[in-house]
Amino acid sequence: MGKSHIQSFIRVAVLWTTEHLPGLILVSAVTVISVLLQSTTLFSKVLPLSSLIIAIIIGMLIKNFIPLPSSTQKGIRFSAKNILRLAIIFLGFKLSISHVLEVGPYALISILVASTSTIIFTIWLGRIMGIPFKRTLLLGSGVSICGASAVAAVDAVIQSNEEDAAFAIGAVTLFGTIFMFLYPALHGLLHMPDMFYALWAGSSIHEVAQVAAASVVVSGQFKAIASTVKMIRVLFIIPLTLILTFIPWDDNVRDKGKITIPWFAIFFFVMVLVNSFARLPKNVVAGLIIFDNWLMTAAMAGLGLDLSFSAMTKIGSRAVILGAVSSAFISILSAVVIGILLG
Repeated sequence: MGKSHIQSFIRVAVLWTTEHLPGLILVSAVTVISVLLQSTTLFSKVLPLSSLIIAIIIGMLIKNFIPLPSSTQKGIRFSAKNILRLAIIFLGFKLSISHVLEVGPYALISILVASTSTIIFTIWLGRIMGIPFKRTLLLGSGVSICGASAVAAVDAVIQSNEEDAAFAIGAVTLFGTIFMFLYPALHGLLHMPDMFYALWAGSSIHEVAQVAAASVVVSGQFKAIASTVKMIRVLFIIPLTLILTFIPWDDNVRDKGKITIPWFAIFFFVMVLVNSFARLPKNVVAGLIIFDNWLMTAAMAGLGLDLSFSAMTKIGSRAVILGAVSSAFISILSAVVIGILLG
């Protein structure tokens, strides 16, 4: 590389840093605050919310009540798009093939049937209700797979409006939180067997933190099963994003017949394989998981900082109803499937 090339590279790097740094500093501040708040008793015990959800809420409050300089926009959008893809890749260190083998065929069957059926049902019902397809798809993905992470992964492929992604994340947070309180009550009221309850919670509650909170009513072994089942649902990100790449979402941007491979999904699966077979030290894996949580929180902070309440109000009540019905659908269907499998 010649001297002129080095100088050109330095100029580009300095320009990029100058344009993105203000927004990245703001995103970093929201990220740190969100992680610290999540560690408090309020958000870890009383009302369990992940730092991802806290970040998007704080971001939206800042966006709508504090005038932000235009110099922050590029850094904010870089976080919401590019940092998000990196976060999804490192999400693979939360999973391994051994997790899949531990839970057995019952969990895999219930996940496959419930998650696939919920996406199809949500898309079908959304079309009948006249809700935009991308909004419906994001909502169905979040409900059926893994909440905010699934919404973010699908949004990275289909490039929807920011308000659609924010609505889907908000909906899965709302209805998942309702399930988080409702499921333990039903466990005691209906005297559910712990195995049934663990499989049901893991197969149908939206967020990982919500599953963990709802599992406090069962013994340690079944708490672990519920969380493992939930994490296996995350693997559905891979086939879903790959399938979505074959759809020409915007003919003005993407040439017909041209397929853009979602490399973040491919590398996500590679990380799962690395975590499964490389025998990395536990402290290394734990560190990578913490790092990923910071990345995902930063991505959600970027999304929140780019959203206005006025845009959210245009979503409409029909989409909220769709979120409620879709959530009820996966809950009921997974319960029926698990009941049949367990006899």
